[in-house]
Amino acid sequence: MSYLGPFAFSGLMNPWALLLLIGVALLLAAELVVRAPGALNISTGETLARFRGHSRALLRRLPALLRAIGLALLVVALARPITGFRARKERENIIDIMLCVDVSGSMLSKDFVSRGERRDRLFVTKEAVRDFLRSRKDKPKDRYGLDRVGLVLYGKYAWTQCPLTLDYGLLERELDLVEIDPNEDKSTRTAIGSAVGLAVSRLRHSEAKSKVAILLTDGLNNAGELDPITAANLAQDYDIRVYTIGAGSVEGGLLPQQGLFGTFLRQTHEGVDEDALRKIASATGAKYYRATDTESLEEAYDEINALETTEVELGDYYEHKDGFLPYAVAGTVAMLLSVFVRRQWFEVIP
Repeated sequence: MSYLGPFAFSGLMNPWALLLLIGVALLLAAELVVRAPGALNISTGETLARFRGHSRALLRRLPALLRAIGLALLVVALARPITGFRARKERENIIDIMLCVDVSGSMLSKDFVSRGERRDRLFVTKEAVRDFLRSRKDKPKDRYGLDRVGLVLYGKYAWTQCPLTLDYGLLERELDLVEIDPNEDKSTRTAIGSAVGLAVSRLRHSEAKSKVAILLTDGLNNAGELDPITAANLAQDYDIRVYTIGAGSVEGGLLPQQGLFGTFLRQTHEGVDEDALRKIASATGAKYYRATDTESLEEAYDEINALETTEVELGDYYEHKDGFLPYAVAGTVAMLLSVFVRRQWFEVIP
C-alpha cells in the first residue's frame, strides 16, 4: 500500500498557479542566506544544548524549510489537482457492438499467413479484432473508445467473455486471454445460433441508436438448441444488424494433431456454411463476408467499421474528482509546524 496515494493526480485545473513556486523558492533562498541586521537567534529550550556543528546549523534552518514546504503544497492545492480525469464524447447515433468469435477446435487450423509466418485462424482473428478496436478510438493510444463493444465466444455453447464497455483496454486484455484447448468438450462443436441469440440478448435492451453484432466462424452450426435463422429473425425483431464472416482458406486448414511421434498437421476440408451465414446477414439488413486469407479478413472488419460509424459529435464532457484537499491539509500542517518549531526552539530578539 502506498502512503503517497492521496497525493497522486492526473491533471491540474489551474496549472499557471505553479508559477508561484518561483516566489516560494526565492523566499526560501532569502531566509537561508540573508540574515536580518540587529537580530539574534537564541534557543529557548534546553534541547538545543545537545546539538553541535552541522546538526545545529540544519536545525536552525528547519522553520524556513517547513514554511517553504507548506507554501509549496498550498500552491499545488491552488493549482487544483484532479484525479480520475477522463474525457467522454457525448454523441448522437452511438453504436453498441457485440463481437462474436468462434473458438471451436477448427479455429486452430494454420491456413493463414501473418507477418511472413503461418498462423492459426484464431490468432489472425484476434489481430483483426484489435485493429477494429483501435480504429474506433479518438487516439490509437487511448484506452477508451467511442462506442460500446462487447465480446461473445462460442464453441459447443456461447458465453459472454466481456460485456458491452467503453473500456477498450479491458476488452483487449480479455481478448488476449482467449485460447482454445482442443481437448475440452466445449471446443468440439459450433453453436452459431446460440452465439447470435446471446448477442441479441445483450443488445436488445440497449438504448444506442444502432445495434450491431459481428459474427465470425469457420464452420457450420452443429450444436445448441437455437437455430441460426431463428436467431437472425430475433435480431431483426430488435433491429439488430448481424454481419457475418466466414473464415478459412478454400483448400481447407492444417489442424494440429497429436500422434505417436509428436504433433503433426492434418489437412482438413471442413467448409463454411456460407448459405446460412448469407441468410443471417440478409435477414438483419447486414452483409456476409468471405475471408480466405489474412488480408481479406482484415478488410472485412475494416469495411464493417466504415459502414457502422458514429455520425454526429455533440460535444465533450469530463469526469474527475478534486484532489486538492490532501495538499491543502499537508501545507497547513507544515506551516503550523514551522510556527511551532520557531516559537518552541527559536525566538528573534529585536
